[in-house]
Amino acid sequence: MSRTDGSRHGFGRHAHPIRPADRRPEPGLATVEMINAEVAHAAEAGLGEGCVWSPVEDLLVWVDINGKAVHRFDHVSGQPVGLWRYPETVGNAAIRAGGGLALGLGASVTLTDQVGAIETVIQLPGEPETNRANDGAVDPRGRLFQGTMSNTEPGSPVAGLHRVDGDGTARRVLSDVMISNGIGWSPDQSTMYYIDTLTFRVDQFDYDPDTGEIEGRRPFVTFDGSAGAPDGMTVDADGCLWVAMFGGSGVQRFSPSGEQLETVVTPGAPQTTCCCFGGPDLDTLYITTAADSIAGVETEGESNSGALFAADVDAAGLPTNLFAG
Repeated sequence: MSRTDGSRHGFGRHAHPIRPADRRPEPGLATVEMINAEVAHAAEAGLGEGCVWSPVEDLLVWVDINGKAVHRFDHVSGQPVGLWRYPETVGNAAIRAGGGLALGLGASVTLTDQVGAIETVIQLPGEPETNRANDGAVDPRGRLFQGTMSNTEPGSPVAGLHRVDGDGTARRVLSDVMISNGIGWSPDQSTMYYIDTLTFRVDQFDYDPDTGEIEGRRPFVTFDGSAGAPDGMTVDADGCLWVAMFGGSGVQRFSPSGEQLETVVTPGAPQTTCCCFGGPDLDTLYITTAADSIAGVETEGESNSGALFAADVDAAGLPTNLFAG
């Protein structure tokens, strides 16, 4: 996240102070249920991120941005089943309908085959050379929304959000973004949720699933920074949002009306980055974390930093959207 001195791994001068959560609910909220996640794989990822369930292969895919790698995890054996390495940072992964992945590789969207070999590179328009892909998600109609951030001055408002159609056409749909992060859609496809981390908000847009157009941006949930900063996100079948709180040691669940319902704690891992539902019934919440100390959040002595976590929760995810490209 962000150091106020604008250091290499920070968010720069725009950041709010990020303080590790003390496992109490935000002020003014009703009592929030607390659930402990368990370590599924002690990966020690520098910057674990971008987890997504693959119904094509029946396994979990996630990335280590700083490690320039894609991890694959088998939920049955509880073991990693492959590691794909690349020459550039890997911001996120999406599952392709025809097999393979769509990766936020460097400052591009890169398509791979089923064994990770690069097939196609799609450049994102208007991105400075110093930017990189950071997080992305596929909408219910197979379009990939890919976000970016500055790789040299994290937190500078020079990034964007792009929509990549199945034919490879890329269009910038948001500019002046600081750190583009979690994206999700309501079950009825009428709302898109979006996180630009340093706004300390989850925003919502009116969404047209036929065209992929977004409009009417407005706040959905606003955070004060005391329990971390919003990072990755997923939406469950009931329309609740699950938001990974970087520096907050967990994931917060919100109702469709914005009420906080529960927190899933990642013990020994304050830098919670992303979450998704997986497993055959999509009822396991997987959570990625980071071991590298970022934005002034110390990981020394936090023995589970960089691990992949899993939690049994009273919810189920929506089916994974597959990229049409």
